[in-house]
Amino acid sequence: MFRARTVRAGILFAIAAAGTISCGESKFTQPNPNSEIVAVQAFERFLNSSQRESRELLIDGRVTNIEWDLTGNPSVILMEGTAGTGGNYYVLARSLWTLNQFGDTDAFYLLLQWPDRTEDRLHEPLVTSADALSDLGDTLIYCQTNDALVNEASWHRSGLQEDQLWIEMYSDSLGSYPADVWRWGAETTDPATPVNGAEFVGATTDGDTLGSTQHPGAGFLEDLYDAGGGPVRDAGLWTYIQTNHNPGSNVPLRIASKGTRDSRLNRAKPTQYVLWASVDKPMGACEYSNPIREDDAGVRDKSWNPDDYVPSFSLSLPSESQLDVIGKGQWLAGKWALEIRRDLIARPPDVGGIPQPPWSDDVPLVPGHRYLMRLTIYDGATKTTSRSPLTPIYLRP
Repeated sequence: MFRARTVRAGILFAIAAAGTISCGESKFTQPNPNSEIVAVQAFERFLNSSQRESRELLIDGRVTNIEWDLTGNPSVILMEGTAGTGGNYYVLARSLWTLNQFGDTDAFYLLLQWPDRTEDRLHEPLVTSADALSDLGDTLIYCQTNDALVNEASWHRSGLQEDQLWIEMYSDSLGSYPADVWRWGAETTDPATPVNGAEFVGATTDGDTLGSTQHPGAGFLEDLYDAGGGPVRDAGLWTYIQTNHNPGSNVPLRIASKGTRDSRLNRAKPTQYVLWASVDKPMGACEYSNPIREDDAGVRDKSWNPDDYVPSFSLSLPSESQLDVIGKGQWLAGKWALEIRRDLIARPPDVGGIPQPPWSDDVPLVPGHRYLMRLTIYDGATKTTSRSPLTPIYLRP
C-alpha cells in the first residue's frame, strides 16, 4: 500500500456561480488559497483489490479515490485574469512522487482540476463551404469539371482555439532559472496516445504504439526549457509537427483514412479533432465522403456539407526529450481534470541495461526539495488567459 495516511477528500470548486452559502451568511463561501502544494510519497504500483491485485497509477484523466486520496485535501490555487482578459477562479492541485518496486525514486505526479463551462477541443480547423450533394440527392461535385473540394475559395481557417494549460516548474524555492515548461493542449497534445499493436494490424512501433505497455491512456505533453530567455522546445519531434495545409493556403492536404484495417477511421482516434498521421490519405477532388461524418453513426448524410471541417494539422507520437511528460485531460460537467506524470530525473532509455545521463533540457526533481510552480490557463483562446502566482511545491520525503 501507499506510504502515506489516507484522507478522504471531496472535490470542491468555489466559484461564485456555483458557491454555497452557509447558515446565517449572506456571501458565497470561498476557500483560502494554500501557500504550498505538498507532494507525498507513494508507490508506482498499488494494490487494487482485496485479492491483492496490483496495477500502475493510471494517467487517464479519471480521478479515482484509490489513486489520489492519500494526498489529503487538495491545495487551492487562485487564478487571475491577465491584462484584462480571462477570469478569476480556483484550481485544485494534488501531487505525489513515487518509488518503483525496488524502492528507487521514480516519478512525479500532478493532478489539476479547474472549472470551464465549455470543452474547447478544436484548434483552428479548416472549414469548407463546398456541398457534395443537393437537397434532392444530386451530385454537385464533378471531378472532371468542378474541383470545389480542392478550391482555395471553398476553404477558410476557423478562429476556434483549444483549451490549454501551461506549467512552469522552476529549479528551486526562489524561482530561479532554468525552468521546465510543460504545455497541455486539448487537441494538440491530449489525444496523442498510443494504440494497442495487437489490435491494429500494421501499427508501427515509432508512430502508433510507443508507450502503450507503460501508460496506454496517456498523451504526450509538449516539453520546453527556459534558461531565462524564454521557453524553447526540448529536443525531438512534438505531437503536432505536421501541418495539414500549404503555407498561405487553407485547403487540407490530407484527411482521415481507415488505414490497414477496416475497423474504425483514424486508428481509434477521435476524427472530430484528430488526424492521425500514420493512416491519413491525400485530400482529392473526388473525396465525396467527409471522414468525420463517416465516423458518426448518428449522421445519415455522409458527404461534404457547408461548415464541415478538417483538422489543420496531423498528429503523431513525439521523440527524444519530448517523450518525458505524459498527461491526460477529461472534461465532465463543466470541469477539467488533468493528470500529469514525469520521471523525477528525465533521461533517455537505458542502453544495454545501462542508465543514460539525464537530458540537459530538463530540471531534475529531488524528494526533500522545494520548488516554485506557476500555472497559466487559456480558455479556448490564445489571448484569454488566467495565471496563478508563483506557488511553492514541496516533495515531502
